[in-house]
Amino acid sequence: MPESILLPALDPETGSLLRPEDIAFFESCTEGHAGYFYRVLGHLYQFIEQGVSEGRFTEQQARQDLQIALWHAYACNNIGEYLYYYRSAAWMPDSEPFAAGCGAWYYRYACALTNCGRLDEARRYAEQGVQEDPGYPWGWLQLAKLRAHFQDKAGALDAVARGLALVPGDYEFLTLRDEILAGASLEQMEYHWIDPGADGALQEGLDSDADKKLQAIACITTDPKGLARFRSIFHPGEDYEANCPYCSFSTSVQGHTVEVVFQMNEAALSKLDAGWLRTQKQRLNSGRWLQQRVSLYETGLLDTVLFGLGRTVSLIYRNQNPAGEDRAYFQLWLDAEGNPGPRPDGEPDD
Repeated sequence: MPESILLPALDPETGSLLRPEDIAFFESCTEGHAGYFYRVLGHLYQFIEQGVSEGRFTEQQARQDLQIALWHAYACNNIGEYLYYYRSAAWMPDSEPFAAGCGAWYYRYACALTNCGRLDEARRYAEQGVQEDPGYPWGWLQLAKLRAHFQDKAGALDAVARGLALVPGDYEFLTLRDEILAGASLEQMEYHWIDPGADGALQEGLDSDADKKLQAIACITTDPKGLARFRSIFHPGEDYEANCPYCSFSTSVQGHTVEVVFQMNEAALSKLDAGWLRTQKQRLNSGRWLQQRVSLYETGLLDTVLFGLGRTVSLIYRNQNPAGEDRAYFQLWLDAEGNPGPRPDGEPDD
C-alpha cells in the first residue's frame, strides 16, 4: 500500500469508526417495538460530518464502514418510506467488500432493494446472504418472499422451514408460510408489522399508519399497463428520468417550461388512478397554475409541479420582481380541487 494512503483509526472495541458510546446511543434509540430512527440517522450524519471535518476519516471511508452501513440501513428501512429505502440501497454497495459472512448486511440490502422495486437484485442478494450466513434467520424470511414472488413455491417453503428451524414458532415465519400456501402476492406478504399485536391492528384496519404502509408497498412491483397508461396521459419526453429516486420530466405549459416530478418510483407511478392523472394533466395544461400573485407588483411563475405518493399536489414558483430578476422560490400546496390549501402531513421535504 502506498505510504500516502492512510487508513482511518478504528475503535479497538467496535472494529469500526463508531465508538462504543455511538453504538450504545443507537441501541437506546431502538429498544422495544418502537424506535427513534430519525435520531439514529441524525447522529450518524453528524458523526460522519464531524469526523470528516476533523480529518479523522473521509466520507468514502465512512461509507465503507460495515457497522455504519448496518446502522444506516437499519434506521432507513425501519422508517419504512420509499425515499429512505432508496437512501439505504444507495449507501450499501460501498461496504459490500467488507460484508462477507454478515447475514444482516445482505438481509437489510435485500429489503431496501425490494422496497425500491429492484426485485431481481433483491433476490440475488438474499440468495447470497443465506449462503454467507445460513444461521441468520431473517435472511431466510426475505428470501422466502422473493422466491415466492418469482414462482418458486417449493423453494420459498424450504426457506421458511430453514428459518423456523432457527427461530421455532416465530410469528413472521408462520404467517408467511400460510400466505405462500395461499398464493399471496409480494405486496400482501410485505403488508405486515413484526410485532403480532401491531400487525393484528394493521390487518383489522385499526392502524393509523396503514396509508403510509400502503404507499411504501406501492413502490415494490410495476404494472406495465399502468405505466403505459401514465405515458399516454402525460407524454413525457426524452428528458424523462425514472427512479432517481423520483420520476421527472419537463413539459411546456402555454410556452413556459415546467418541471414535473412524481415523488415516487415507476412501480408506484404505474398504480396511480387514470382519472386522477387526467385531472392533474388537464389542470396543468389549462394554465390555471402558471402564475401566482405574490403582491401588487410581483408574480410567481410556475417552476415545478410535485405529485406525491398520497396523491398530493404542490407547486413551486419562482418569485420575480418587476425587473424580471429572480428573487426567491416558494411552494404552494393544493387541495383536492386543485386550489391552495394546507400542507398535508408526512410529505417529503425533498
